[in-house]
Amino acid sequence: MADNVIDIAKTFIGHWNADHMEEALSMLAEDVFYDNVPFPDIVGRDGVRQFHIDFGFGKDFRAEWEIINIAAAGKVVLSERVDKFIHTSGGVIVLPVMGTLTIEDGIITVWRDYFDPADFDRQLQQIKR
Repeated sequence: MADNVIDIAKTFIGHWNADHMEEALSMLAEDVFYDNVPFPDIVGRDGVRQFHIDFGFGKDFRAEWEIINIAAAGKVVLSERVDKFIHTSGGVIVLPVMGTLTIEDGIITVWRDYFDPADFDRQLQQIKR
């Protein structure tokens, strides 16, 4: 089972990297729990979609998420990543991220990412200048 959930997690991240947000979102349960620490929790695929649209995915930003380490215990996949958000202006936000995906019956039911929001905000402000 561990290899299968890892493959699902890699496919999910691959969709973001290919700028295929709808394909990535289709891998989420309708009632997915999205905990993008420290932002408020979001419940539901449509809420996750709106969060990413509001951020600018597919318009202002594209993703390059590099998996450094990945492991699974049962239905939970842990990934240590370096997430890059590349802005159309050429600016780049680079963040170390620790993420978890809970995968049940091939569908992501919980998505959590942990990162330093101050680092994110500082880099975002540099891009906005």
